[in-house]
Amino acid sequence: MTPCRIVSMETVLHSPAFDFLWESTQGLFGLTSPGRSLSGIAGVEVLQKGRSLTVTTADMPAGSVAPTVQQQAVEDFHGTADEVIFSFGAVQGVALTVQFRFYTTRPFVLFRISCRNEGAAPISLRRFFFRSVPNSLRPTASPTGFYRTDWQSWSHAGFMSASARDSRPPWYLRRFISPMMHNAHTPWSNRSGRFWSESMGVIATSQELLVCGGASLGDQFVQVRADLRPEALGVLLQSQGDDVQLSVGEVRASEWFYLEWVSCPAAADTAAATCSAGVWADPLAQYAYTVARQMEVPALRPAPYGWSSWYIFGEKVSESDVIHNLATAALLEDAFPLQVIQLDQGFEPQWGDWQQRNERFPHSLQWLAERIRGSDFTPGLWLGPFTVHPRSRVATAHPEWLLRDRKGQPVSAGLLSGSFVAYALDTTLPAVEDYLRELISAAVREWGYDYLKLDFLYAAALPGDHHNPHLTRAQIYRRALRLIREAVGESTFLVGCGAPLGPSIGLVDAMRIGPDTAPAWEPVFAGIRRPFRKDGSMPALRNSLRNVMTRAWMHGRWWNNDPDALMVRETETLLTAAEIRSQLTVLGLAGGLFSISDDLPQLDARQTAAAALLYPPLLEGMDILDLFRRSMPAEVVAPVARPWGHWQLIGMFNWRETPSVALVPRHLPGFDSRRQYHVMDFWNHRYQCLEAGAPLPEFPLAPHGCVLLGMRPVTAPPQLVGTTFHISQGGEVIAWQAEPEAVALKLHLGRIAEGEVWLALPAAPSEATLDGASLPREAISGVAKGIWAFKFRLSRAGTLRVTWT
Repeated sequence: MTPCRIVSMETVLHSPAFDFLWESTQGLFGLTSPGRSLSGIAGVEVLQKGRSLTVTTADMPAGSVAPTVQQQAVEDFHGTADEVIFSFGAVQGVALTVQFRFYTTRPFVLFRISCRNEGAAPISLRRFFFRSVPNSLRPTASPTGFYRTDWQSWSHAGFMSASARDSRPPWYLRRFISPMMHNAHTPWSNRSGRFWSESMGVIATSQELLVCGGASLGDQFVQVRADLRPEALGVLLQSQGDDVQLSVGEVRASEWFYLEWVSCPAAADTAAATCSAGVWADPLAQYAYTVARQMEVPALRPAPYGWSSWYIFGEKVSESDVIHNLATAALLEDAFPLQVIQLDQGFEPQWGDWQQRNERFPHSLQWLAERIRGSDFTPGLWLGPFTVHPRSRVATAHPEWLLRDRKGQPVSAGLLSGSFVAYALDTTLPAVEDYLRELISAAVREWGYDYLKLDFLYAAALPGDHHNPHLTRAQIYRRALRLIREAVGESTFLVGCGAPLGPSIGLVDAMRIGPDTAPAWEPVFAGIRRPFRKDGSMPALRNSLRNVMTRAWMHGRWWNNDPDALMVRETETLLTAAEIRSQLTVLGLAGGLFSISDDLPQLDARQTAAAALLYPPLLEGMDILDLFRRSMPAEVVAPVARPWGHWQLIGMFNWRETPSVALVPRHLPGFDSRRQYHVMDFWNHRYQCLEAGAPLPEFPLAPHGCVLLGMRPVTAPPQLVGTTFHISQGGEVIAWQAEPEAVALKLHLGRIAEGEVWLALPAAPSEATLDGASLPREAISGVAKGIWAFKFRLSRAGTLRVTWT
């Protein structure tokens, strides 16, 4: 790359986060903050008479009239901002306007680019972009890597080291997988140190993060490209126009782009490029909340707990399978209260014919919903509304509904169920819109399903020769999803899956954020394992858990994260006990949607009790301490705060194939080595007192295993040390009253369970009662010096009172 010498830049304004500069002779915008700087040009790429034309702010000829600059105060979703607008004259009939917004109370800058067609003929809009110029991106330390997140639910997300190579499917699978997993208009990189990310991306150093992306994501697909090679360090933000036509005199704008420097507290271990030292602040919180405000995400509803047919019965599910599990769910209601019984794919005679049933379903779907509702559960239904089998009734009766390419051939939606190449519907056709309304309205209002899981949604965003050529692919997709949202009404709980993430924000209640899980650790296809072991997007528990952690920051801000189903069975599975425990831990700490997908009649009481430890949902989500250090994170924290106490849940994982030892993270948020801590090992029911100044404890981990700790600063007794009733280790305690020689705590679990409450007491207990009835002496035991365990059966709620003398 040719070196660029940046001459003197003029300061336009100061803000708390940035100094904003302008260099007129080279058309450069500069953003500086203490020790950091970034300069770049803005531009647009269009097709003019069939040929590509790129116009940038650097293309203003020397000596031409300078752009007009307007500065004003504005109010938007994020508060008061100083807005600076640069309006440039036309180059070859294309005129640019660039808007910047700087906030007095926000640490980021937003900007967007507008294009006006001042030529004599229509042009096609390919992309808007902002790219740094050589030698202008200057963080305080060298980049260690890049956090990237791909296009849709199942696509890979995670940290890549600076020298890593971005992967793509092998050539023999690309035709079948790419339509599903990859944004067709985003280039493949496949070169060391050069990466593409969808919607947003993060350049990481040992000292800071550069968070880049789209603050608005509903009209165009946004990408971030990072080049981390030392000699070519740079970043590009772009939003795709999809060659939508721009008429003479018409103006279109990019999405709002976002830039923020996030400082990381200095780490004691310089090899750990992490933001987890000192007082914890989620590095992606500002970005996530900015998008939520910009896209007007409504208040989120609590996610229900349920059962799904998919991971035990698959596409061979029958009506009797659902009925048997419904009956068992009703029998388990006291110990494991589920709320939703969801029928997944497999009821249809052919993929796409969702309004018909096959021979395994002798009764109507309405009949099944009535049986589910009659047992006091919410009926749930899976649908794939935008895809059809080539031989489906929909495709054969209405071939004109299919999305086609410029040659008139149906557009491939990829290989579905490992057996056929699906076609996509053109959702811009009025007839298809009517069909979607009819299908979705029937599912909710006629059949009676109040919980819908919509899958393979990416198909509405595939490129093709759409009936309406004036919409981008993101607009087409969002419009189709909004049509569904309006058809089901606000009371229906809507789950997205296989969905482009950005344009889905604000329209779904929950979103799958990772690949399908599976009863196997690594991907297996047609019984073959070796060629697919490293694939990050195929169904596998490893791939699913990785994305649950690497996209945890989206939960509670854009939607309820759907981490996919839990499986605790020990038959019809390749998972080890350690892998099942790791699955329970990650899903339990993640919060969000919960479903189990085992054959409930085949589970024993021990397996059911393990799954029930995640009920009710008491955690708000987890923070990933090594999100910007490892491709598969291994250190997570879930803070728990109650009026009477606060603690942290710490999950540490061993993703290796051999046993290892885990050390409590040195940079644990809020950890003070001068204090004493209670440490509870949840799964092994062990206690340890961490003395002030003592070495951090180590824990042996099995391959793919974990340890889950509850860690509380020691305070004057009485103090809650933990419980074994719930994975939160005390979140079910809703009231706490300490007296001079007694303590009373009220628990609300919402189910019947046996467990223990661990208390630190100033003296040995003399009596313990549950709702006024004395606990037997054998129910009280010493755990360690001053730590006592009280074992009892809790019937949904109860009050434990302990006295001492």
